[in-house]
Amino acid sequence: AFHSGSRSSKTFKPKKNIPEGSHQYELLKHAEATLGSGNLRMAVMLPEGEDLNEWVAVNTVDFFNQINMLYGTITDFCTEESCPVMSAGPKYEYHWADGTNIKKPIKCSAPKYIDYLMTWVQDQLDDETLFPSKIGKVTP
Repeated sequence: AFHSGSRSSKTFKPKKNIPEGSHQYELLKHAEATLGSGNLRMAVMLPEGEDLNEWVAVNTVDFFNQINMLYGTITDFCTEESCPVMSAGPKYEYHWADGTNIKKPIKCSAPKYIDYLMTWVQDQLDDETLFPSKIGKVTP
């Protein structure tokens, strides 16, 4: 069975932290400040003189971490028993496939689907060719 990096079924613990004092950390602080302004257009705008790929990467990592925290608040309510299927109402059911480890979509519980999804995203964020952690590398 596929399960890279066994995570706690209760909460996710993001490994992708943006180091305090780094340029990426300053971009994150800028994003938080503009998001708090209530002006969504301003919040997503590339700061003058900044690299677009780095800006997108910082915001992607932050979004992932926010989703981790949010999902952690509902894990007690969405269990294998209470959420046996990943769905969006009675008409839409989601099956998991990542194209690599699981090629044919499989039916699974909502918590298992989220675990697969968050593990897959974490693996993308940890891939240095996609999200370099060091300044000076160009993000594809």
